[in-house]
Amino acid sequence: MNNYETMQAIGRGAYGNVYLYRRKSDSKHVVIKKIPMESITNEEGELTKNEVRVLSMLQHPNIIEYYDNFLENNTMMIVMEYAPGGNLYDYLRMRGEGNLLQEEDVLHLFCQMVQGLQHIHESNILHRDIKSNNILLDRSHRIVKIGDFGISKILSSKSKAHTVVGTPCYLSPELCQEKPYNQRSDIWALGCVLYEMLTLRRAFEAETLPALIMKIMRGIFEPIHPHYSSEMRSLVHLLLHTDPAQRPDSHQVISHPLVFPALCRLHADLGMLPCVSRPLRLSSVGTRGRSSRGSEDSTDREKIIEGERRLVGEEGRDEREKRAMGETPPSSIFCWSPHGKLLRLSLGEAEGEAVQVSASRTHRLAVTSLGHLAHWPNLEPTHTQSQGADDGGGGGEASVAVVVKCPAAVTVVEVACGDGFMACVTDRGILLTMGRGATGSLGHGDTNDVGHLRMVESLLGVSVAGVACGPCHILARTLDGAVYAWGCGSHGRLGVGSRMTRLQPQPVELPENVGEGWQVTDVVAGDDASFLTTSSGILLAAGSNRHNKLCVDETDGDGYETLKRVEEVTTFVPMCSHPLALHCIMKVASGPTHSLFITDGGEVWSSGSNTHSQLGRFQCTPLDPRVPTRVEMAGAKADHVVCGATFSMAITIDGVVNAWGGQQATQVRNEDATAIYPSIPSHPTNTSLHPDTSGETCTPSIVDLGHRLRGRVSVAATQDFVLISHRS
Repeated sequence: MNNYETMQAIGRGAYGNVYLYRRKSDSKHVVIKKIPMESITNEEGELTKNEVRVLSMLQHPNIIEYYDNFLENNTMMIVMEYAPGGNLYDYLRMRGEGNLLQEEDVLHLFCQMVQGLQHIHESNILHRDIKSNNILLDRSHRIVKIGDFGISKILSSKSKAHTVVGTPCYLSPELCQEKPYNQRSDIWALGCVLYEMLTLRRAFEAETLPALIMKIMRGIFEPIHPHYSSEMRSLVHLLLHTDPAQRPDSHQVISHPLVFPALCRLHADLGMLPCVSRPLRLSSVGTRGRSSRGSEDSTDREKIIEGERRLVGEEGRDEREKRAMGETPPSSIFCWSPHGKLLRLSLGEAEGEAVQVSASRTHRLAVTSLGHLAHWPNLEPTHTQSQGADDGGGGGEASVAVVVKCPAAVTVVEVACGDGFMACVTDRGILLTMGRGATGSLGHGDTNDVGHLRMVESLLGVSVAGVACGPCHILARTLDGAVYAWGCGSHGRLGVGSRMTRLQPQPVELPENVGEGWQVTDVVAGDDASFLTTSSGILLAAGSNRHNKLCVDETDGDGYETLKRVEEVTTFVPMCSHPLALHCIMKVASGPTHSLFITDGGEVWSSGSNTHSQLGRFQCTPLDPRVPTRVEMAGAKADHVVCGATFSMAITIDGVVNAWGGQQATQVRNEDATAIYPSIPSHPTNTSLHPDTSGETCTPSIVDLGHRLRGRVSVAATQDFVLISHRS
């Protein structure tokens, strides 16, 4: 106790007193609960040890923080965080009868309680004494801290508890009937606290205990004042449902239409919730002669990333101003297939202009400048083939988008999609997913399907800056450069050191030999592999290395011979295949069998299978070395690349679209340039090429869109077609 200075007594607990102390080392105010061990029974001693054990397991901004415990003079000392605003019960009583809280203020506090309770439940802990007296507040009465874990229970499995504990007014019906109970009993108590905030009185009160239990079992409570919305009153009835099976769990409460927007506002008002995360590893190892970009100030990089994240919101304001003046900036969205016709797509009823596109086998999506999501559900390569050359390229059901419904107060700035699911990043750094959950790619801890956009709660403690989806896995990068991966882990595509499926985001350990001050700048998810681009220019890869599409084979210094083949890697490793390993890689595209890379000089390189000349050269003998080669772009510098199953595409910095590989087709152009069959170089019909011509290159063909792409360009590919959007 020599490290603490006594301030005052502030309360009395079930088994001891609570005092306010000042910690001498940093002058921080702390609370110390003193429990005399000689005056309590063995059972009470076990409860004391249980409280320490529970507190040490929980780390969340909405839960009282545990600092230390020690034994002095046969007295257990538990050192905890101090909440200077007292508890919610006293705060509500001080308001006086009739001085009701505003609904927005109620939701502000309630969202924090739900987040804290969710963390408790995810740790397999039942609080068992949720009540307004145990909801602690900061001095401004804006920050919530859940406290008093004296009778909490740690569940070793999905079993239910049996012991009847808790404050009578907050007991659930199943507790009153002495039935087994689980986390939904805490949800009932949370509903009682919500009712208390809305009415300034307890939901269930009676003169005698039998009368109280009768009220609880029947779910009888006074109506809530019509001052509050019907949605709020419905939420209370939902939480206080007498059947625990009909009560929502903490995840469902967070996803409630009334709670979700309030939670988004909470993040904007209070900032991103802090969390304990892996510190970014730095190394003194050099960059092997690469660019020194990694030495730029990290604060500047964060500002750049934050600016990118808010770009859609700013463009939305510009868009409204231009619409008010009768102006609409030029923009276009195209769907191109090497086997069909070029289609001009329509956003339908989605407001704004397309600023980013994403595509998968099941989804074709675009984010607009106003933060809306557009989806073309019927857009398939077969449809592009069936369209006539004189239909204007944009008509028909297949080319008109439908609007994806997003939660209120949510502005989407980035979207990615896999096979049967999608993921969105909001302007506040929150990640949402929806769709098929069989592969675990939704990140909610299970394989259940989700029919609406739902937050990935385990990432609420970080600000998500970017997301990428493969067919069955997801990568996310945060504002501070951390990377998370989840979903199907076969071939090691998650980069977390195993091939197991992960149902929740897993932090990715990054290698130490990437340079000093480096940071992950982008995440790319392929069919069975993943890439990370870095500020040092070194590309990191994980997953299947079929045909050396990850460029992690060991090659000779000149890049003519493969010295060691690597079939797959389960952790992210630097690309090392020469001669590409000598360049700084700025962007990468991953296809089923090959990959494309853009260097800092705008050159395009390719590696992988070349069965359809998708690498940009006429060679398809199995004896060719697995080495990356440069694609001849006639001196043009590339800015974007994408890969299909049998073709490749690159867009230059001056807006010219180039494609190569695929099957041979005939170019036809009409006057309005909406029906074009691009000429795609094909591999030779004679596969027994003479050795001295096996390295011959095939020049990419220009895809005529009717004009060059200007301004902001976004491109995404499936195995069969490409979506392209641009906005001046």
